[in-house]
Amino acid sequence: MYKILHDLYHGNIPGWDSQFPMKSETTEAKQKIRSEQQYFMSILSDEDVERFKALDALHKEGHTRRYRNTYVNAFKLGVLLMCAVFADGEPEK
Repeated sequence: MYKILHDLYHGNIPGWDSQFPMKSETTEAKQKIRSEQQYFMSILSDEDVERFKALDALHKEGHTRRYRNTYVNAFKLGVLLMCAVFADGEPEK
């Protein structure tokens, strides 16, 4: 446990560089989404295409904010855990 905490503390395990392998199910789902988007954009009017693009941008922004907040909260929890382990007790808040 000490080695993991030591490596985390010294930045040897950077969470922001973590790469997860792309699974074929994820790739297939993304391709289906793109295909459906292209279909709907081809039958919509120009005004509706712009609204559709705006909606897509809002979805992406919402996901980005959620993932960023999740990362920040997980990082804070990790730091609190590390402080508690190194201090042999509860960290002060």
